[in-house]
Amino acid sequence: MRKYWLAILQGAVSVFLIWHLFSNPSLRSEVSRVLAVADLRWLGLGLLAAILNESLAAVRWWFVLRAFGTPVGLGRVFLFCGAGIFFSLGLPGTAGGDAFRILYIIRLYPHKKLRTALSVLADRLCGLVSLALALSLSVGLRYRLFNHDILSRQILMAAIALLSGTILLVFLWWLTTLPRVRTLWVPEIMAPFRKRVNHLGYVFLGLTSRPSFIAAGVLSSMGAITAHFATYFCSARAFMLHLTMGDIFTVMPVVDTLIVLPVTLFGIGLRETLFNQLLGSLFAVPAGVATLTSLGGFGLQAAVALIGALCVPFTTAEKKSKN
Repeated sequence: MRKYWLAILQGAVSVFLIWHLFSNPSLRSEVSRVLAVADLRWLGLGLLAAILNESLAAVRWWFVLRAFGTPVGLGRVFLFCGAGIFFSLGLPGTAGGDAFRILYIIRLYPHKKLRTALSVLADRLCGLVSLALALSLSVGLRYRLFNHDILSRQILMAAIALLSGTILLVFLWWLTTLPRVRTLWVPEIMAPFRKRVNHLGYVFLGLTSRPSFIAAGVLSSMGAITAHFATYFCSARAFMLHLTMGDIFTVMPVVDTLIVLPVTLFGIGLRETLFNQLLGSLFAVPAGVATLTSLGGFGLQAAVALIGALCVPFTTAEKKSKN
């Protein structure tokens, strides 16, 4: 039961935040009005953007797998990633999908367990690079917008601090792979921890061994994050919110960075709260429309995850792929 406590707490926080938002009568009225005139064609286009996002993320992992010497066929990678995002929806966070991917690739290549686990970690690092680039671009081009509202500027600073701290931790982790650091004396009690860190440090060797594959993975990741932002752009248009792609690009890196915090379940509630604040203060968007934009974008992502369930029956991995 203990392993579910965090998920239960996250769910409770999500329910509270959604309840708090919809307890506002004006927001409920705005939501009802906008839903009545919603353009379903834009939601259909948003679904295609969400599918493209996950497809490019699968291509990214395919490149990373090849860089780590695990040449799984692209078709099978698509199946594993499709099933993985379904399990990510069924289990809190992304751990469920990552565990699924690791498990099935290990069944294909049982002698490459470490490489398989590290390929998923490297895949996440490629995603981190694209998110860092997106946030840097948002700050560089639209920083003045955030100066018009104190709370929005504080939210931006929190996102920058969180992402910068993550990058710093990755840098310190990389330092542990240097020969001089590896040979430093540590107390006997720290030996098991050091061994684990050394094993995880091999991810950087994989990242540098075949740079062309990793570069292709980062480019795929940048395409994936652009499609991800386009999903929310389509959601905004579906609910009659005439923002530009640049406007959505301004707030999405901030939102995506902060919802990584394990505060709510799948970011539900926190995402809508951030959308309300940022779209309201930066672009004078009514709270009801901002909430629907956020819920619509997440709903499209969830729809793709449900479609991923169709891949589950085809993810048998008894025999090694010949691709």
